[in-house]
Amino acid sequence: MSDTISISRGLLDEIISHCREGYPNEACGILAGKGNTVEKVYKMTNIKNSPVDYEMDSVEQLRCQKEIKEAGLRVICIYHSHPSSSPSPSQVDIIRASWPGEPDVPLYPDAFYMIVGPIKGDTEVKVFRLSVGRVKEVNLNILFGGESPKRGGGEIELCEGA
Repeated sequence: MSDTISISRGLLDEIISHCREGYPNEACGILAGKGNTVEKVYKMTNIKNSPVDYEMDSVEQLRCQKEIKEAGLRVICIYHSHPSSSPSPSQVDIIRASWPGEPDVPLYPDAFYMIVGPIKGDTEVKVFRLSVGRVKEVNLNILFGGESPKRGGGEIELCEGA
């Protein structure tokens, strides 16, 4: 699998906007598409309401995964914000990428992890592969105009409750 994720500028702007709306707490969501190209953003509710941690609402998460499957897409990336720090994975982020109590079993084996931060000032976006305690930064390919994977630049969806 390629170590590049592609996303339209419009969808990336929506993710950054969602993260700013969640400030001072972390915001989170799911990115879906085909291959490694994001076509849809699912904004999720952070039930932790915390500036240093996130947990997606499980009902929203299941609903979104069902929609993704029915649309013939796949989960490409999990995103969240670091409101007051750099967009580098914390130890909690690395642990959260595995099944609870199963540190050797990735929660989303083929997914990337996007981190947006800090929210105030110069915001950066970085993408990583997080697997069994390993961190690898990967390329983020931002598509402009005619390069968009779908006419209209993809879709944004707010899962119920988010």
